[in-house]
Amino acid sequence: VKTNNDLDIHSSGHAPGPDLALVAQLCKPKYIVPVHGHLFQRSANVQNMKTVGIGFERVILIDNGQICKVSENNFEITKNTVDSFYVMVDGLGVGDVEAVVLRDRRLLAKEGMVVIIATVDRKTGRLLKNPDVISRGFIYLKDHTPLIDEIRGKIRNLLNQGAATEDAEADYLKAVIRDQIGLFLYNKTQRRPMVLPVIIEV
Repeated sequence: VKTNNDLDIHSSGHAPGPDLALVAQLCKPKYIVPVHGHLFQRSANVQNMKTVGIGFERVILIDNGQICKVSENNFEITKNTVDSFYVMVDGLGVGDVEAVVLRDRRLLAKEGMVVIIATVDRKTGRLLKNPDVISRGFIYLKDHTPLIDEIRGKIRNLLNQGAATEDAEADYLKAVIRDQIGLFLYNKTQRRPMVLPVIIEV
Protein backbone atom coordinates (compact mmCIF):
# COMPACT_ATOMS: atom_id res chain seq x y z
CA VAL A 1 0.00 0.00 0.00
CA LYS A 2 1.45 3.32 -1.05
CA THR A 3 0.67 6.40 1.04
CA ASN A 4 1.57 10.05 0.74
CA ASN A 5 4.55 9.30 2.97
CA ASP A 6 5.99 7.17 0.17
CA LEU A 7 5.00 9.15 -2.93
CA ASP A 8 3.55 12.52 -3.85
CA ILE A 9 0.06 11.10 -4.30
CA HIS A 10 -3.48 11.84 -3.15
CA SER A 11 -4.21 9.06 -0.70
CA SER A 12 -7.05 10.40 1.43
CA GLY A 13 -9.91 9.75 -1.00
CA HIS A 14 -11.81 6.59 -1.90
CA ALA A 15 -10.89 4.18 -4.68
CA PRO A 16 -11.94 4.87 -8.31
CA GLY A 17 -15.21 3.48 -9.68
CA PRO A 18 -13.90 0.21 -11.14
CA ASP A 19 -12.20 -0.66 -7.85
CA LEU A 20 -15.41 0.05 -5.90
CA ALA A 21 -17.28 -2.22 -8.27
CA LEU A 22 -14.64 -4.93 -7.80
CA VAL A 23 -14.95 -4.72 -4.01
CA ALA A 24 -18.73 -5.05 -4.28
CA GLN A 25 -18.33 -8.03 -6.63
CA LEU A 26 -15.99 -9.78 -4.20
CA CYS A 27 -17.98 -8.99 -1.04
CA LYS A 28 -21.42 -9.68 -2.54
CA PRO A 29 -23.36 -7.28 -0.24
CA LYS A 30 -27.15 -7.33 -0.07
CA TYR A 31 -27.29 -3.54 -0.03
CA ILE A 32 -24.86 -0.74 -0.80
CA VAL A 33 -25.23 2.63 0.92
CA PRO A 34 -22.90 5.33 -0.47
CA VAL A 35 -22.14 7.75 2.37
CA HIS A 36 -19.66 10.31 1.04
CA GLY A 37 -20.22 13.20 -1.37
CA HIS A 38 -23.18 15.11 -2.73
CA LEU A 39 -26.28 13.21 -3.84
CA PHE A 40 -25.44 13.55 -7.55
CA GLN A 41 -21.98 12.09 -6.86
CA ARG A 42 -23.30 9.18 -4.77
CA SER A 43 -25.94 8.41 -7.39
CA ALA A 44 -23.13 7.49 -9.81
CA ASN A 45 -22.83 4.28 -7.77
CA VAL A 46 -26.15 3.08 -9.20
CA GLN A 47 -24.70 2.77 -12.71
CA ASN A 48 -21.34 1.62 -11.39
CA MET A 49 -22.85 -1.28 -9.43
CA LYS A 50 -24.93 -2.32 -12.44
CA THR A 51 -21.66 -3.31 -14.16
CA VAL A 52 -21.21 -6.11 -11.62
CA GLY A 53 -24.83 -7.25 -11.51
CA ILE A 54 -26.11 -5.25 -8.53
CA GLY A 55 -29.50 -3.72 -9.37
CA PHE A 56 -30.55 -0.17 -8.57
CA GLU A 57 -32.96 -1.38 -5.88
CA ARG A 58 -29.96 -2.58 -3.83
CA VAL A 59 -28.10 0.75 -3.98
CA ILE A 60 -29.68 2.90 -1.27
CA LEU A 61 -29.29 6.68 -1.40
CA ILE A 62 -30.09 8.38 1.91
CA ASP A 63 -29.69 11.91 3.20
CA ASN A 64 -27.90 13.13 6.31
CA GLY A 65 -30.00 12.51 9.41
CA GLN A 66 -32.36 9.93 7.91
CA ILE A 67 -32.90 6.84 10.06
CA CYS A 68 -32.88 3.45 8.33
CA LYS A 69 -34.24 0.13 9.56
CA VAL A 70 -32.20 -2.85 8.38
CA SER A 71 -33.30 -6.47 8.72
CA GLU A 72 -32.04 -9.70 7.21
CA ASN A 73 -34.08 -9.28 4.05
CA ASN A 74 -35.15 -5.65 4.04
CA PHE A 75 -33.74 -2.12 4.05
CA GLU A 76 -36.25 0.57 4.96
CA ILE A 77 -35.77 4.34 5.11
CA THR A 78 -38.04 5.45 7.95
CA LYS A 79 -39.75 8.81 8.36
CA ASN A 80 -37.74 9.50 11.51
CA THR A 81 -34.71 11.76 11.47
CA VAL A 82 -32.01 12.97 13.82
CA ASP A 83 -30.38 16.40 13.90
CA SER A 84 -27.57 16.48 11.39
CA PHE A 85 -25.74 19.69 10.64
CA TYR A 86 -22.28 21.17 10.52
CA VAL A 87 -20.63 21.76 13.89
CA MET A 88 -18.24 24.71 13.88
CA VAL A 89 -15.15 24.32 16.06
CA ASP A 90 -13.49 27.57 17.04
CA GLY A 91 -10.64 27.36 19.53
CA LEU A 92 -12.07 26.03 22.79
CA GLY A 93 -15.68 26.39 21.67
CA VAL A 94 -17.54 23.62 19.87
CA GLY A 95 -20.78 24.42 18.07
CA ASP A 96 -21.01 27.97 19.40
CA VAL A 97 -20.01 29.83 16.22
CA GLU A 98 -23.17 31.25 14.68
CA ALA A 99 -23.66 32.15 11.02
CA VAL A 100 -23.68 35.86 11.86
CA VAL A 101 -20.20 35.50 13.41
CA LEU A 102 -18.86 33.82 10.29
CA ARG A 103 -20.47 36.52 8.14
CA ASP A 104 -18.74 39.23 10.19
CA ARG A 105 -15.40 37.45 9.86
CA ARG A 106 -15.75 37.23 6.09
CA LEU A 107 -16.61 40.92 5.94
CA LEU A 108 -13.62 41.85 8.11
CA ALA A 109 -11.29 39.71 6.02
CA LYS A 110 -12.54 41.21 2.76
CA GLU A 111 -13.19 44.88 3.57
CA GLY A 112 -11.54 45.63 6.93
CA MET A 113 -12.95 47.78 9.69
CA VAL A 114 -13.13 51.39 10.84
CA VAL A 115 -13.55 52.25 14.51
CA ILE A 116 -14.89 55.72 15.33
CA ILE A 117 -14.56 56.96 18.90
CA ALA A 118 -16.62 60.03 19.75
CA THR A 119 -16.71 61.73 23.15
CA VAL A 120 -20.00 63.54 23.69
CA ASP A 121 -21.69 65.55 26.41
CA ARG A 122 -24.07 63.25 28.27
CA LYS A 123 -26.72 65.97 28.61
CA THR A 124 -26.66 67.57 25.17
CA GLY A 125 -25.16 64.87 22.98
CA ARG A 126 -22.74 67.37 21.48
CA LEU A 127 -19.20 66.43 20.51
CA LEU A 128 -16.59 67.45 23.09
CA LYS A 129 -13.37 66.64 21.19
CA ASN A 130 -12.17 65.69 17.74
CA PRO A 131 -13.34 62.13 16.94
CA ASP A 132 -10.70 59.40 16.80
CA VAL A 133 -10.66 57.22 13.69
CA ILE A 134 -8.93 53.82 13.72
CA SER A 135 -8.58 51.68 10.60
CA ARG A 136 -7.65 47.99 10.44
CA GLY A 137 -7.45 46.26 7.07
CA PHE A 138 -9.18 49.14 5.27
CA ILE A 139 -6.76 52.03 4.67
CA TYR A 140 -3.39 53.14 6.00
CA LEU A 141 -4.25 56.25 7.98
CA LYS A 142 -1.02 58.17 7.31
CA ASP A 143 -1.53 57.88 3.55
CA HIS A 144 -5.17 59.01 3.64
CA THR A 145 -5.18 62.09 5.86
CA PRO A 146 -7.69 64.01 3.68
CA LEU A 147 -10.18 61.13 3.87
CA ILE A 148 -9.78 60.89 7.65
CA ASP A 149 -10.39 64.64 7.95
CA GLU A 150 -13.56 64.26 5.86
CA ILE A 151 -14.76 61.43 8.13
CA ARG A 152 -14.17 63.59 11.21
CA GLY A 153 -16.01 66.50 9.62
CA LYS A 154 -18.92 64.25 8.72
CA ILE A 155 -19.14 62.97 12.31
CA ARG A 156 -19.04 66.54 13.69
CA ASN A 157 -21.92 67.50 11.43
CA LEU A 158 -23.94 64.43 12.39
CA LEU A 159 -23.52 64.93 16.11
CA ASN A 160 -23.59 68.70 16.43
CA GLN A 161 -26.25 69.62 13.89
CA GLY A 162 -28.65 66.83 13.03
CA ALA A 163 -28.30 63.63 14.99
CA ALA A 164 -27.62 64.97 18.46
CA THR A 165 -30.46 66.29 20.55
CA GLU A 166 -30.82 66.61 24.28
CA ASP A 167 -32.64 63.29 24.53
CA ALA A 168 -30.54 61.41 21.97
CA GLU A 169 -29.60 57.90 23.06
CA ALA A 170 -26.08 56.53 22.54
CA ASP A 171 -27.47 53.58 20.55
CA TYR A 172 -29.27 55.97 18.22
CA LEU A 173 -26.11 58.03 17.71
CA LYS A 174 -24.10 54.89 16.94
CA ALA A 175 -26.69 53.73 14.41
CA VAL A 176 -26.63 57.10 12.64
CA ILE A 177 -22.83 57.15 12.53
CA ARG A 178 -22.66 53.56 11.30
CA ASP A 179 -25.13 54.14 8.48
CA GLN A 180 -23.94 57.56 7.33
CA ILE A 181 -20.19 56.89 7.55
CA GLY A 182 -20.65 53.48 5.91
CA LEU A 183 -22.45 55.13 2.99
CA PHE A 184 -19.87 57.92 2.83
CA LEU A 185 -16.95 55.45 2.72
CA TYR A 186 -18.62 53.39 0.01
CA ASN A 187 -19.18 56.46 -2.14
CA LYS A 188 -15.54 57.45 -1.67
CA THR A 189 -13.82 54.07 -1.99
CA GLN A 190 -16.38 51.58 -3.39
CA ARG A 191 -15.64 49.41 -0.36
CA ARG A 192 -17.80 48.53 2.64
CA PRO A 193 -15.66 48.24 5.77
CA MET A 194 -17.32 47.31 9.02
CA VAL A 195 -17.99 50.60 10.86
CA LEU A 196 -17.85 50.32 14.65
CA PRO A 197 -18.88 53.53 16.43
CA VAL A 198 -17.95 53.96 20.08
CA ILE A 199 -19.78 56.71 22.01
CA ILE A 200 -18.17 57.87 25.24
CA GLU A 201 -20.54 59.96 27.34
CA VAL A 202 -19.04 62.34 29.92
